[in-house]
Amino acid sequence: MAGSPPHLSVVVPTYNERENLAVLVPRILGALHGVACEVIVVDDASPDGTADAVRELARAEGRVRLLEREGKLGLSSAAFAGAEAAKGGYVCVMDGDLSHDPMELPQMLALAQEGAHVVVGSRFARGGMLVNVSVFRRVVSVITNFLARTLNGLRARDVLSGFVLCERRVLAEAPTRYSARGFKFLLEVLATQRELTVREWPIAFRDRWKGSSKATLREGYELATLCARLTAWRVRRRLRRGRTWK
Repeated sequence: MAGSPPHLSVVVPTYNERENLAVLVPRILGALHGVACEVIVVDDASPDGTADAVRELARAEGRVRLLEREGKLGLSSAAFAGAEAAKGGYVCVMDGDLSHDPMELPQMLALAQEGAHVVVGSRFARGGMLVNVSVFRRVVSVITNFLARTLNGLRARDVLSGFVLCERRVLAEAPTRYSARGFKFLLEVLATQRELTVREWPIAFRDRWKGSSKATLREGYELATLCARLTAWRVRRRLRRGRTWK
C-alpha cells in the first residue's frame, strides 16, 4: 500500500519530540498496515532537532513528510496546517509524545468509514481512562471538559481531546481558527460545525513518555477566551440569519 494514494493522513504536531518520534512513527505505520496512509509531522522549529529526525525518517520511509514552520505557532494551527497539506480523505491528529496509542487508529478509521464525520479518541467515554496521570491533572481535565461542554452546549464527553480522526474537510475548511495559538481545535470544530456526526472511541490516555509537558497555567485563560469568542461567533451568526429571514 506504500505506493497508493493515502486514504488516511496522520498529522503529528511537534515541539521538541525528537526522541518520541523515533518510537511513534513506526508504531503508526505498523498499526495502519494494509491502509494507504501518510504521516505528516508539523514541527514548530524545535530546538532539539526534531525536524532533522523527521528528515531521517522520511529518507527511509516515503510515507513520512515534514511540514516545518518558522516558530512556535501552536498545536491547533499545526492541526489545521497539516489538514490543508494532507493528501488523504481522512485526517487524524494525534500527540507526538506517545500519550495516544496508534493501535486505536484502525477502529477510529472504521467508525469514520461507517458515517461519522468526527471520531474523538475519548478519555471520558465509557471504557476510556487516564493512565499515570496525577490526581491534580485528572481533576483539572474533568472540570475543564465539563465547563467547555456546558458553555458551548455540546454532547460529546471529551471536547478537549487532542486525538481526533475526521474527514479532511472538517479541519481544512473550518469556518474559524480562533484556537490556532492554543490546543483546543476539537472544541472549536464541534462548536462551529454542529451538523457533524460525532462518535467517541474510548482510549487510554497516558502521560507523556519522554520530555516535558507543554501544559501551562495559561491554558485556563486561553480556554475561557476561546469559549467567549465561540459564543460571540454563534451570536453574530444568529443575528445575520435573523436579518436574512426578515
